[in-house]
Amino acid sequence: MARVLVLLAVLAAASAWESAKAPPCSKITEMIVPCIPYLIDKAAHPGPKCCSGVRDLRKATKTHDDLVAICECLERAAHLFPGIDHPRADNLPHLCGVRFNLTFSPSVDCKKIPGPEELEKHLL
Repeated sequence: MARVLVLLAVLAAASAWESAKAPPCSKITEMIVPCIPYLIDKAAHPGPKCCSGVRDLRKATKTHDDLVAICECLERAAHLFPGIDHPRADNLPHLCGVRFNLTFSPSVDCKKIPGPEELEKHLL
């Protein structure tokens, strides 16, 4: 009986670990697509669906590894949306009311971006 309980606990922990990972790149791209008009300077402000996607993406970012995965996905996806204005992209989380190190810039080393843990330390 104890072995069964230990096995169930291990499976539950593994399941929780899996659900804590960043979303797949296709999902990340879907979350950002509503922002494209703003990012390519066709809209003055990000729309509600854009900001909802940015907030959802921030909620999915629990660890530095999640942030690295999201950053690397956005770098790969950026070529799909030519004309992204990088300063606008860098300001997107702020305009959506979210503290989030989100970047589309291909010149950024995603592994060096401060993760959510570091941001929380600065808030304390």
